[in-house]
Amino acid sequence: MLIIRMARRGKKKQPFYDIVVAEKSRPVTKKFIEKLGYYNPLTENGKGELVYDKERIEHYIKNGASCSQSMARKLAKNGLEMAGKFVEQRVTKPKKEAPAPEPVEEAKAEEPAAETEAATEEAPVEEAKAE
Repeated sequence: MLIIRMARRGKKKQPFYDIVVAEKSRPVTKKFIEKLGYYNPLTENGKGELVYDKERIEHYIKNGASCSQSMARKLAKNGLEMAGKFVEQRVTKPKKEAPAPEPVEEAKAEEPAAETEAATEEAPVEEAKAE
């Protein structure tokens, strides 16, 4: 089975990828059938430069080749609709729901109000005695 994928070249911390068609069972950086383009992720302020032969990629896809996930995402984003059928949704963990706040009881809310009323009543009485 043929697959369209990226084969890494370049130095350490300076990646450069060739877009190649290869047998799926072969190692990524070894023998390939045809070079279809390249991808340089370091150009254009980190957006990357993608150059590929659209006709040849369409030819291989029509004849049964598949795309790797990363290559399919790049090609679909850059206008090759045929590659979109190889993009699978990523599995994400469901988000944990925040625990519901405990309901505030009305009796607890009234108690502090009663204490403040008692404190305000006592304060003027004490001031009157001090005078």
